[in-house]
Amino acid sequence: MKSFIPISNNNFTFDSCSNCNANCCDGRKGTIYSQVLKEEFEKTYKNFPILFIFGELGFCKPVILLTNGKEFCFYQQNHMCSIYEDRPTVCRTYPLSPNLDNQIYIDITCPEVNKGNSFLIKNENIIMDSYKNSIFDNYQDKYIETHFEFETLDKKDFELAITINDVIFYKYIGDNDSLYINLHKKSLDNLQKYF
Repeated sequence: MKSFIPISNNNFTFDSCSNCNANCCDGRKGTIYSQVLKEEFEKTYKNFPILFIFGELGFCKPVILLTNGKEFCFYQQNHMCSIYEDRPTVCRTYPLSPNLDNQIYIDITCPEVNKGNSFLIKNENIIMDSYKNSIFDNYQDKYIETHFEFETLDKKDFELAITINDVIFYKYIGDNDSLYINLHKKSLDNLQKYF
């Protein structure tokens, strides 16, 4: 299971994904879904199902389904990503993750964190160019914009799409015809890849 902590004032090194057996892509190790921003819909809908979950306060949250909870990501082959150039943001930035508090978090269970000599984080700055991403800039504002995009949708306009490891995922069946809902509906074709 993943364990994210804020980077705070700590330094972290990173060796190489090529030394790992793609733990971050393994549904058996807790990778099932990732919350997404509305700006990510267009990039991800072709390869991943975009679904919705409802948080503790009842708010609708868009997510992409990454695995079926029992196997590796559909696109992981021989511990390599077969859609590397088109992989979603969560995969591009891992083991780092943006957070609603506008801090960057790091998964300390990633086997390559604090191995090797290359700095991933030094004094709260992302050093490795491959990890620099605009998702980290004003994440809170982007998250709130995404929340407002979907907050008016009525829960009765959703139906069960799938349940994985006690997590219930929904699809929208209402009349909303926004760009994001249309991309969500197109993305549902990808559900068949997982089962």
